[in-house]
Amino acid sequence: MDTFNDTSNTPFWGLYEQMRPQQIEAILDKTPIAYLPWGAIEYHGSHNPTGLDSIKASGMCKDLAVNNGGLVFPVVNLAANLIKSYPGVNFPKHSIEFSEQLIRLVCEEYLEQLVAQDFKIIVLLSGHAGEPHLTLLKTVAEEFNKTHTDRRCWAFAEFDILPDNLLVANHSAIGETSLQLYYAPHTVDLDTLPKDRSITLELDAVSGEDPKFATSVLGEKIVKLFLKNATIIIEELKQKYL
Repeated sequence: MDTFNDTSNTPFWGLYEQMRPQQIEAILDKTPIAYLPWGAIEYHGSHNPTGLDSIKASGMCKDLAVNNGGLVFPVVNLAANLIKSYPGVNFPKHSIEFSEQLIRLVCEEYLEQLVAQDFKIIVLLSGHAGEPHLTLLKTVAEEFNKTHTDRRCWAFAEFDILPDNLLVANHSAIGETSLQLYYAPHTVDLDTLPKDRSITLELDAVSGEDPKFATSVLGEKIVKLFLKNATIIIEELKQKYL
């Protein structure tokens, strides 16, 4: 995938850490939008990688940048409220968990750094939906918007802009697993799931519909509608803040 496009009929976009300064400035001049994927290192059962939230958020942000222009930042692998501390389950390993206080602080400082870099729109996509982690990010964004009226931070999770019959908040279930099959199929192994009993949160770290029925086709369907709905909102933000 090209990370810098300068053709006349395609918006500028790029991966921030792969851009030279002059490339960054060219993209900023045309489309000062920052995409900040926010992920986690978290146990997602035997069938999915620990970086599922990060892979998902990063892939969706890249797709948004291709459609709408702007710069995609490296994924933030810091999350609170992981499955390792969820009541009633016992998955102490394969998750790296941080405090809610740290998440708030990092988010606040990151947004201020993006202001200093002259971004007018910040799209913060959280791949991790644990609570209050997700609410913390949204709260920081709301506070930011009140004090920076000339720009906007939009913090959300992918299911926030999708119908419930397509995707709801889930943990390593059919929705997240289908997205993983779409973005990184080599990291998924559905054969590790038990075939002789029902899938449960307590035994399999799955909350939601059975991931055995996940497909890359469903993942693509989710992504396409996500991009359509998110692009409508980004276009509205462009009209107001660019």
